[in-house]
Amino acid sequence: MTERLPVNVVASMDGVLRQTAASAVLWDFPRGVVVQHDLARTGHDDLLHRLVYDVGGVLEDTGVPLDHACLSCALREDVVPTVVRLARSGRWDRIVVSLPVTAEPGLVRDALRGSVVGGSQVADLVTFAGVLTVVDLSRLVDDLFGDDLLAERGIALTDDDRRAVGEALAHQIECADVVATRADRVPDARELAVLRHLTAPSAVCADLHNLDLARTLDRPARGCGPQRGDYRRAAPSGAADNHGVWTLELTSWRPVHPARLHDRIGELAGGRQRSRGWFWLPTRPHAVCGWDNAGGQLSIGTVGRWEAGDRQTRILVTGIEDVQEQVRAAFDAVLMTDSELARGLDHWERHDDGFSPWLGDDDRAA
Repeated sequence: MTERLPVNVVASMDGVLRQTAASAVLWDFPRGVVVQHDLARTGHDDLLHRLVYDVGGVLEDTGVPLDHACLSCALREDVVPTVVRLARSGRWDRIVVSLPVTAEPGLVRDALRGSVVGGSQVADLVTFAGVLTVVDLSRLVDDLFGDDLLAERGIALTDDDRRAVGEALAHQIECADVVATRADRVPDARELAVLRHLTAPSAVCADLHNLDLARTLDRPARGCGPQRGDYRRAAPSGAADNHGVWTLELTSWRPVHPARLHDRIGELAGGRQRSRGWFWLPTRPHAVCGWDNAGGQLSIGTVGRWEAGDRQTRILVTGIEDVQEQVRAAFDAVLMTDSELARGLDHWERHDDGFSPWLGDDDRAA
């Protein structure tokens, strides 16, 4: 069997840093090729601008019309066939997918692992070799814990992209196998602590100009957390609480009381913090309800189906304000009590829990 070609993904919130990182990969892997995508607007139409280059120069420079309102879908539908085409050429020994600024690498990771092109599994041809995320430490704390929107910064991917800056940045960091940093000054201890609290336990973090990419990018890819719906594998970074940065792991086998969650949701998801995880509602006994909070925005949705014995409520909260006890108290308050559980859960399935706008009208994961 032919050896599969490694594919790395480069992500960043800054176009210059993204370009620098992709070029650095080519410097360490001179037989590599970069596939870079950007969103370009021509009149009233949107195009994906695809640029393919290697150490010898630009090989392709073209616009790809967007057939979907969803840029992520269009991006995957161009990235995957392009990666397959380049891999089949036999010309290079590594492919670097350089994503549009603010794009989230997990989507491409999943597409590379699960797509079929021309009747063949993409995973039989290429292997996902991990994510390199480039972070500006000088902006890290303000960007993660502020409430700016991408649109307010002029870096939204589409007109209807309402993501917060902190949301996009958190997803890039948490998905990374290697985090390359830069700063226009010496980073302080709090900035470095925030970074370590959000990265995967196995992630490598180092200054962009001091990284040995030939070594670090050949390590097994372990970032990006679990694939969508497989939340059992999520884990805290293991970083120590110091320099004013902390992470709480809030876990319980109990479901959450729908009404009390509505009442206390601001205490769990407010303030300068990043939280992620899942919960279960007695009204939806089969549905894994995902929790994703950053940049002052909370996103919840049905993200999978519980397997037997797996139901639990688990939220990881990372913050920089001294509110740990308030957050823990709010979490304890939303859990169902012994007396509520003693009445049984069957009758809850007939109740309106008030979460239909986010989770749908019924237990869709059943």
